[in-house]
Order: sequence, then C-alpha cells, then structure tokens
Amino acid sequence: MRIKIGGRVDASLGNATRQAISNIERGLSKFENRMKTIGKVVASVTAGLAGAATVMGSNFEAQMKTVQAISGSSEAQLDILSEKAKEMGIKTVFSATEAGKALEYMAMAGWKTADMTQGISGIMNLAAASGEDLAMVSDIVTDALTAFGLKASDSAHFSDVLAAASSNSNTNVAMLGESFKYVAPVAGALGYKVEDVATGLGLMANQGIKAGMSGRAMKNILSNMTKPTKEMAAAMQTLGVSLTDD
Repeated sequence: MRIKIGGRVDASLGNATRQAISNIERGLSKFENRMKTIGKVVASVTAGLAGAATVMGSNFEAQMKTVQAISGSSEAQLDILSEKAKEMGIKTVFSATEAGKALEYMAMAGWKTADMTQGISGIMNLAAASGEDLAMVSDIVTDALTAFGLKASDSAHFSDVLAAASSNSNTNVAMLGESFKYVAPVAGALGYKVEDVATGLGLMANQGIKAGMSGRAMKNILSNMTKPTKEMAAAMQTLGVSLTDD
C-alpha cells in the first residue's frame, strides 16, 4: 500500500514542500511495514498459545483417562472427577492436570468417586502449604489413612496433623510420609491414633532420627512391645506402659 497525499504532487511546489511530502510518504511506508511485522508476531504468539492450550488439554484428558482406568469409573463419574480437578486447578496453585495426578493416587488406594471428590481438598491444601509434590502428598495421605482404617473424609484432619507435626518439629511432610510408610500399618493395627504417632515421630526428629529411620525404629518398638521379653515387660511395668486396656 502506497499512500499519496492529494493524489498528485504539483510540479510548481517548491523543493522543500516536495521533500516534506516525500518524507511523510516514507514515514507512512515504514509505519505500514512495522504494523505488518507486529501482526505476524501477534499471530505467531496467538498460534503458540493455542498450541500450548491444546497440549495442556490433551495432557489433562490423558491424565483423567488414567484415573478412569484405575478407578473403574463410568463416563458420568469421570465427568464429575474431571470437573473437580478443573475446580481445584482454579482454586489452588496446582494445575488441573496435577490435580488429576493426585486423583490417580487416590484411585490406586481404592477410593471411589465420592471419596476422591471429598478428600482431594485437604490433600491439595497440605501440598500447597508444605511446598511438597502434590502426587507424593496424595500418596502419603491415602496410604496412611488406609493403614489407620480412616476414611477419605478424614483426609483434611490427617493433613492438618501432618502440617502441625512438620511445623513444630525438625522434619517436613515428605520425611513424615516416609516415616508413616513404615510405622502406620503396625500403629494402625494396634489402635494408635494418628496424632500420637505424629507426635512421637516429631520428638524423634528433634533428636535427629527422621524419615525412614524413625519409621522403622518406631515400628520395631511397637512390634517388640506386643511380645516383650521378660526384661522389656519389667521395664514397661515400671514405666506404666501397656498395649492392652486393663
């Protein structure tokens, strides 16, 4: 596009006038070229964003299909789980796909649709507050709840217990999760409360005994106390420790 002013430049105009008009035309031509370049850049960025959105959407759908395959949920149930994942992607610092990954671990733990939609908020809040990986936190919570015989509705409370223990002792959620992996099955079978175990692990962490080390140590202590030697039984009696209700 070439822009001319007045259609035709009269030959009688002075050199200065003709030069001024020529400068204006060159300026307009440069402006036009710049606008074309900007247009190309905007189109490229728009196409890139559209491509990224397509990839993100594809990843999310693939993640939710994995959840469906593990949980055995119907299409209607998958829609419910997908909407919940998208909701958590809006409400939290995590993406919908990351929320879907958390749901995957819940499905692996045998949780049903209602369990997952009910329990995911507490898990995601714990992951956000602790800065830990969401999938890992989901795995920690679901495994521990199962070991203690708790329900999905207890996930928020259990998450609060872990958060309190990590913030009040020399450990973190990831290390507590590693501890619970070893001790939770035994402690749960013996009827111990989550709060008591978390407190004990926190005290051990303050003495430098953390993660799998503290979990294995507490597991061995509890296991040995169920069948104590004569010396252990005497010591337990002296300390007033008993694993049975008298």
